[in-house]
Amino acid sequence: MLTLEPPCEDYLIGLPAGIYLLEASRQEETFEPKRLIFASPRLKALAGTEDLFPLLWRPEALHPDDREGLEKAKRQLLSRKGELWRSFRLRRPDGSYVQLREGVSLFREEEEGRLTLIGLWIKLGEEALPSQGLPLWITLLEKAPVGLVLYDLQEGTFLYANSYALNLLGYSLEELRQKRVWEVVHPRFQEEVRKNLERRAKGKDFPYTYQELHLLTRGGQEKLVTLFTETVHLENRRVGVGIGIDLTPQRVLERRLTELAFFDPLTGLPNRQLFLEKLRAFIARGLRKREQLMVMVLDLMDFREVNTVWGYQAGNRILREVARRLERNLRRSDVKSRFFADRFGLICMDVRGTWGIRAVLEKIEALFRRPFRVNGGEISLSFRAGVSLFPRDGSQAEDLLAKAEAALKRAKEHDERMAVFSSELERSLTEEALLRTAMQEGLRRGEFFPVYQPIVRLSDRKIVGVEALVRWNHRELGVLPPSRFIPLAEKSGFIHELGEFMLRRALEDLSPCLSREECFVCVNLSARQFRDPALSRRIESALKRTGFPPERLHLEITETTAMEEPEKTLTILSKLRRLGVKIVLDDFGMGYSSMRYLVDFEVDKIKIDRFFVENLLFGEKPRYVVRTITGLAHNVGARSVAEGIEKEEQVRILLELGCEEGQGFLFSPPLELPALKEFLEKCAP
Repeated sequence: MLTLEPPCEDYLIGLPAGIYLLEASRQEETFEPKRLIFASPRLKALAGTEDLFPLLWRPEALHPDDREGLEKAKRQLLSRKGELWRSFRLRRPDGSYVQLREGVSLFREEEEGRLTLIGLWIKLGEEALPSQGLPLWITLLEKAPVGLVLYDLQEGTFLYANSYALNLLGYSLEELRQKRVWEVVHPRFQEEVRKNLERRAKGKDFPYTYQELHLLTRGGQEKLVTLFTETVHLENRRVGVGIGIDLTPQRVLERRLTELAFFDPLTGLPNRQLFLEKLRAFIARGLRKREQLMVMVLDLMDFREVNTVWGYQAGNRILREVARRLERNLRRSDVKSRFFADRFGLICMDVRGTWGIRAVLEKIEALFRRPFRVNGGEISLSFRAGVSLFPRDGSQAEDLLAKAEAALKRAKEHDERMAVFSSELERSLTEEALLRTAMQEGLRRGEFFPVYQPIVRLSDRKIVGVEALVRWNHRELGVLPPSRFIPLAEKSGFIHELGEFMLRRALEDLSPCLSREECFVCVNLSARQFRDPALSRRIESALKRTGFPPERLHLEITETTAMEEPEKTLTILSKLRRLGVKIVLDDFGMGYSSMRYLVDFEVDKIKIDRFFVENLLFGEKPRYVVRTITGLAHNVGARSVAEGIEKEEQVRILLELGCEEGQGFLFSPPLELPALKEFLEKCAP
């Protein structure tokens, strides 16, 4: 069956006549229409309908006086194997008739009696197309924007070319007639073209289509065409006919679209989609050759700050430089890809064992050791990497990439240069996913509950407050410590609901318990809670609802949270201070505080991290740090609180170093509300 290239239909549409291509089946000496392949708009206009198939070669579509000659015309068309002209009156669907002149050629006949007919309708009274003795289907394409050439099969010389072909090749008709057909063909196709002409010159008539034939223009440019060739009888000799379409603009467009679809426009590296396609091919090769391959995902650390400080253009230059270094430092066979933003992907073949992974990592570390130059300055960048291995971690491209990204996530969470996917990591991720899903339902079912750890004044062991800590009594896993679920709650945003629950419960639980004015409740705020624009409003609402005195509510933030965006922290703290609450700086000494900001923050208490408390008994350096922290706290008008006290000797040293308050298992573990009430009663004077 004939198949037109898509551009052909567009070219045929503009001809000043109705044109159709019809598939039919031979029935001995006649034929029956089977399928309409193409119909031009002009044909539809002449027929007065879009549904043309019932009107082609059907007796019921003709005037009664014209029906008798229909079968005779069919037989003549098949017996002549040339063109047939006839006139008839077509009955339109609305009942009117139109007088037509029809020219038909047998375009192709294939096995099993399948025929393709090309037909032309001209309304009588309108100017007809001159055939000039050429076959009908050549006449139709004469004025169409496709290349048309006639050539001598014996000599291979050109006889005729339409304007489209002449413009494509850059020759005048006279110049082209001095050429042989294969002389305008690219050298690597010349032998094939010459052999085809020789066979046809010997009488072996057959149509032939060159799907992608490269021609050479008069100026030496290369043009890509699709060329259909056929043999016709013209003036008692056999002549070759070629109909071609210039694919060069289409191929340039396709190449550009391919680049847009499969390559990152900034770096020129394959994008994520092409990365996966290449990974599938590498997996197939790895299965055949029993090779191991490594999938690595890289993430540049703190790259957002580069864009913020230096601008996006500078950031783009750095990304291009990272891509260039990856191309230069790694093997040519390795696939380098940019997924999005500052994330890159690598596929490395034949990576053997841990040392092979380490070798690749060392190459990547080397390319990041040199700073990146931008705007006259230098920027040092670091990265985190996640790795999965084929076939150990799977044989599906998407699965391997997902596991490498999971390993990257773990590397970033643990601040490690690289993490390799493992069954243990997979179990951990599965558990995290289950916990993440169960948290919302757990809060609804009342599985979360507070516990309270007393805080004492070290000088006389008097209870001065309690710290509220959250626990989760998971119905399957039992009671979970905060380290198991707080990071997940932070990432998912559930921390807002959980934090509001803890604040409300702590104030409700402790309002009747902490009757003494000097007792307070300390509630922790996570980084995400602290940055919540609605934080002060939530706290004010909880205080009003419970009637809890604001000055006895201590809000605890970590040093790292406070210093992440100091200017924003100052704004948030000023709003909280207007409510009358106290501010406690936790984990002090573990971060990177600026003395200037510590003064500006006006914190009420500074907590000494348990790491320093645990090591007080093992050397002078921890004592020096604690003395510095307590002195700093006093200098800014704050009190110091030590965490994790478990031994009497630690209390003695802390008092010597100037620490006022403390908490830890030496005094009491975290207690549920009933146990806390009992503890407070025992300790009451």
